[in-house]
Amino acid sequence: MTMGTVSMVFIVLEVLVGVLTIVFWVLFLFVPNSVQSSDEKCYMVFQHSFIAADLWMCVAFFLSAYYLYHGSAGGVMWGIVAGGTFVFLGLMDILYNIENGMYKHINSGMFFEILINLTSVVFGGFTIGYVWKLIQH
Repeated sequence: MTMGTVSMVFIVLEVLVGVLTIVFWVLFLFVPNSVQSSDEKCYMVFQHSFIAADLWMCVAFFLSAYYLYHGSAGGVMWGIVAGGTFVFLGLMDILYNIENGMYKHINSGMFFEILINLTSVVFGGFTIGYVWKLIQH
């Protein structure tokens, strides 16, 4: 198996997703009303359930970036893990927001959450396809 050429832009985007996710959680946990789209108890409980899974996703994106930068096929595996996790988390969040009418109340926090939801599904899916093509020769 040979690896295709990896874009440095893609590697930077993987790292950026991980870093921005960590920044989000620092803000969410330590700066009240900074990124939250609601202060309803059910929303806050639901959001707190994402912390461990988001950390797992960050680790997977960081490992994918590291291995891709070093030309290792391990980057493909970790990229698929990261992309799949990102899509899954995005879809969970989107479904919660739809089922609970959260998108009806657009404020700065919800705008930010919509951006996160779209990025999760789009970049997660793109990541899976991009890294898979690296080994399709």
